[in-house]
Amino acid sequence: MTTRNQHIRILPSLALALALTLGGPLTAFAEPPSSTGPAEKTVEEKALEQQISDQEQIAHGHVAIDQGHVDIGPKFVDGQWKLMMHDDHEADPVWRSPEDVVLKSGDAALLPKPEDAAYDFVQASPGEEVYVVPQTEKPGVVWPGWNTQDPETERRLGTGATLSMEGVEGPGQFSLYLENGNFAGPQVLWNSTDDASQDIWVPKNSHTHANWVFTRPGAYFVTVRAHAKLADGTEVSDTQRLQFAVGDSTDAESVFAQAKVLGEPKSVREADASSGASSDPSSGTDEGVDTATLILLGAGFVILFGGGAAFWVSLRGRRAKEAASVEERRR
Repeated sequence: MTTRNQHIRILPSLALALALTLGGPLTAFAEPPSSTGPAEKTVEEKALEQQISDQEQIAHGHVAIDQGHVDIGPKFVDGQWKLMMHDDHEADPVWRSPEDVVLKSGDAALLPKPEDAAYDFVQASPGEEVYVVPQTEKPGVVWPGWNTQDPETERRLGTGATLSMEGVEGPGQFSLYLENGNFAGPQVLWNSTDDASQDIWVPKNSHTHANWVFTRPGAYFVTVRAHAKLADGTEVSDTQRLQFAVGDSTDAESVFAQAKVLGEPKSVREADASSGASSDPSSGTDEGVDTATLILLGAGFVILFGGGAAFWVSLRGRRAKEAASVEERRR
């Protein structure tokens, strides 16, 4: 399998400043938000400012989460690097193993695909309804993101970690994309129509949300590998499967049952190694354009010359919470 390294760098302090200045993320799928008082922070702003305590416990047992905030992210468990799920959709935040969690996205997530050709990566006709778990929180819809904020992870990590999507199983197409809020259009991070391993670079102590799109109802399984080089030079990796129940007609228990049949998730490299194929990432291809400067300049323009532009953006939807840039690098 060809490995394509598609990296998105999140600049935490600048991203938070832009989030607080510009408000919610711009997305053509999103519905206009209700207004809040100038002194009141939104749920999204509070979540993006989250701090994770090293006293948070690990919870066990199956759970279906159909609304509220969750993140995937690396955590050290008994000294071992693990890809876990940080669940704070209730009062007391806990960590869970992804195999214990089904993220349920019901019909409340249905939105029509935009007419804009920039969204052609979504395999649906313009106006056709698809399931969108949005970058900004929507009542009655689960709100997943990712972070590198586990305290031990932050202490031991080098510059950051990589989240690689290495496979998708489900009845339709899955894609993950980011809206930057600077008129740059959607930036696709993961797309199930591309069979290459697709990477997101995540700096340490960062927290990000994006748009998760599913074209048909049913059970989806997204295999993700979290890997990094620690500050002491140690290389770490863990592969887990994210589990989604999409549509009101999809029962969480049936997703758990299907996951059991699938067995333990394996990364592409593990599968290649077991079959004797080369797993050398240098055999992959480099593609993509570094748009960091354009993104930051565009966001700065919105801040500096807000006025009418900010008002126009507000009519289209929520604006970006985090500044981001996309770059390719040979691993």
